Amino acid sequence: MKHAEPTPYSLGQRLSWLFATQTLVGLGAVCACIYTVMAFNLAGKADSELSRKSELIRHLVSEAAQSGDLPAMRHKLDEFFMGHEDLQVTLLDRSGNVTYESPGSGRPAPLLRYATFDLPRSTALPNLAQARIIMDRSGDAQLLAGLAFALLVATILGAAVVSAAGFWVVRRSLAPLRGLALQTRSLRADQLGQRLSLERPVRELQPWIDQFNELLGRLHTSYRQLEGFNADVAHELRTPLATLIGQSEVELTRDRSTAELRETLGSNLEELRRLSSIVNDMLFLSRADRGARAAPGAAASLAQEVAQVLEFYDPILVEKNLTTRLDGDARISFDKGLIRRAVSNLLSNAIRYADPGSEIQAEICQSPASASASVVVKNAGIPISEVALPRLFDRFFRIQTSREGGDENHGLGLAIVAAIARMHGGHTLARSEHGITSIGFTLSTTTLASEPKNNEDE
Repeated sequence: MKHAEPTPYSLGQRLSWLFATQTLVGLGAVCACIYTVMAFNLAGKADSELSRKSELIRHLVSEAAQSGDLPAMRHKLDEFFMGHEDLQVTLLDRSGNVTYESPGSGRPAPLLRYATFDLPRSTALPNLAQARIIMDRSGDAQLLAGLAFALLVATILGAAVVSAAGFWVVRRSLAPLRGLALQTRSLRADQLGQRLSLERPVRELQPWIDQFNELLGRLHTSYRQLEGFNADVAHELRTPLATLIGQSEVELTRDRSTAELRETLGSNLEELRRLSSIVNDMLFLSRADRGARAAPGAAASLAQEVAQVLEFYDPILVEKNLTTRLDGDARISFDKGLIRRAVSNLLSNAIRYADPGSEIQAEICQSPASASASVVVKNAGIPISEVALPRLFDRFFRIQTSREGGDENHGLGLAIVAAIARMHGGHTLARSEHGITSIGFTLSTTTLASEPKNNEDE
């Protein structure tokens, strides 16, 4: 069952709404704190007021107890609480009956605050036992309601203003991303030399820009190599095809004897074999580029395989007046057919450029620390320039500028060596100094993935 693609979202909108939500929550929390502090202060003020009024009542009752003048006490209470409509004082006897009540009553319960306390016993006023003060806090409630409304409006308006500014800031901050998108949209295959840049570098974006520019550089290099590779392939195939076509046209212009036709067919067969060799080598390199891995067998002696290749080249070495020497050994797992092919290509290259009468050395080293083994073929000859060394393993690359020796060498030998090294988890080596050129490859001694063997016959 195919899963639905996730719906893309806008980073700018997400940041803007997140900023707006945080602003609303933050302002709401601040306003809630202001409201709570205000309510707490008003409640404290009401408690202080009740405490003062309680002390006043106790004082008046004490004076009345000393004088025994109850009417005078009631008169003083009436005068005192006449201008305090938010307060009501009630005096109770020991049976709970009301003996005095100041003006003002009938307020809803949620808006009232009570203070009840016992009165000191007195022989002059034996019936007074308890006092009760009721405070009407409707004014405080109205003040808190107005404050709550004002804070709510301030929260909404403040969040709206700050969020609008946040939306603008986020959009402006993401402008470099839109600029980069426009630059990448304008890139084409023939414009891979361009690089992304910002008029004012952004610290968070610069690593991404640098990595993308490095990727463009690699793509540009690969594209140029592909163009050069296509030109080289066309050149390599054009010569044998032109030879085949030319010879066939000449043979068709007049009658030929059987011997002449046989000679022409033999020449054409050589050209066809050369074409077949180029095609097979390119197919091999294509499989290696797609990630094909070698299929190593049991652990074996690397020196033994190299020695067999050296023995095969004995006639050519004698003809060229060259000698060979094999140093070192490594016992690892590898694909014997591929290794023989790689060593053969290295040895053929060394023979082609070695000075007559010199010695060609094959050196094998094993490094347990790096879990690898190396095979290097050295020859004495004309040094290779520093410019040419990095390109030795490119396809169809030849050091000679005039493509000399093209009939026997089509420039894929060292490229195949590099491919075989990659298939064994290794890499290539090349250096040229003091008249000695060393070219070779490494092999990983770790276990390779078991895959079908890839060779030119597949």
